[in-house]
Amino acid sequence: MSVAVRTTATSRHRRRRVGYWGLGWLGLALAALAWQIASLLWGSSIIPTFTASAARSWDLLDSSVLTKDLIPSVERTLLGFAISAVLGVTVGMLTGYYRALTDWTKAVFAFMRFMPTPLLVPVALVVFGLGGKMVVAIIITAAVWPVLINTANATAALDPTVVDTARMLGLKGRALLQKVLLPAVSPQVFAGLRVAISVSLAVMVVSEILGGGSGIGYFIASAQQSFRITASYAGVLVLCLLGWAFDTVFLLAEGRLLAWQRGTVGGGRYV
Repeated sequence: MSVAVRTTATSRHRRRRVGYWGLGWLGLALAALAWQIASLLWGSSIIPTFTASAARSWDLLDSSVLTKDLIPSVERTLLGFAISAVLGVTVGMLTGYYRALTDWTKAVFAFMRFMPTPLLVPVALVVFGLGGKMVVAIIITAAVWPVLINTANATAALDPTVVDTARMLGLKGRALLQKVLLPAVSPQVFAGLRVAISVSLAVMVVSEILGGGSGIGYFIASAQQSFRITASYAGVLVLCLLGWAFDTVFLLAEGRLLAWQRGTVGGGRYV
């Protein structure tokens, strides 16, 4: 491919991305406008205006809520997600690669991954007590499954010829894992990881509401119980911003790490 062709393709790709971002911000503006109109029509005592909620959310980021609730929530989410990622990839590759493990664990995993996570909160409260450890444990019980299932399915679907060829070339153990298995399953693993990070954030909020003792979920629940409606909506806005930041950073990292698979950094993924 000539330099001119590559330059033209890159320019076209950048224009598309700018267009997508522009439409995205326009969509957010329309959603905010709809929120504002709904609040004016139904009354701000039921639905606070978007402007009031946005102003209050900014105040949350510049107050003790930042260190007392928001930062601990971020730490719990990232820790739970990281542990889920390590467990999911490790167990998923083992169960997908070894057929005997697949047969032994299939029924157990099918049963456990459909267990409603909020029902585990009372048990986690007894085991870990009130606070961050309980929240992290609940996050792991929910977020590990998208990673594990995607990794196991991708590993089980590998062409045996590829693995046999790699072994004939002398690749064994860690070399086989790093040079053949992980690159082959990485697209499906990243798909599971992206689901897992959104699950981690959602489960974090539920866990903190039910028994976290602190965190953004606890703040939202406390604001609702004390009829500080604007503050509770502001907490929801902060959560939306947090989820958007997590997803954006994840997509950037995925685009860098999987650039070889798409042929271009970033890949232009949206959902």
